[in-house]
Amino acid sequence: KRVPPPIAQVAGMSGGDISKGELAIQDGVMAVLIDFDFDFKYKVTQFNVETTDGGYTNIKKSNSNRFTAEQKAQLARVNPQSIVYIGNIKVIGDDGTTRDLDPISFKIR
Repeated sequence: KRVPPPIAQVAGMSGGDISKGELAIQDGVMAVLIDFDFDFKYKVTQFNVETTDGGYTNIKKSNSNRFTAEQKAQLARVNPQSIVYIGNIKVIGDDGTTRDLDPISFKIR
C-alpha cells in the first residue's frame, strides 16, 4: 500500500486566516502526514512564496524547507487582507520518492 501524500503546513495550518506576526515568526513549510500510523516522514525540498504588491506579483523561491531571508522580507511587507500563496512545493520521502504537494494560501488579518 502506498504512503498517502502529505499536507503542506505553516504554523500547523494548511491555509486560512493568519496574523502577520504569527506568519513572520515561522521558520518554513512542513510536510505532515495526517492519520498515518507508521513512522514515515517527508521533507520539503523547495517551495515558492507569492505575494501581490501594488498590482505586481512577487515570487521568491526557497530550495529547502525554510523561509529564505528574501521570503522573510517579502512576508514582512504584506498588508492586512493580502493573500500569501505558497506553491511549487516539492517533498522527498524517507523512501527517496519525490512528490509535488498542493499549494496553500493564507489571508493576512
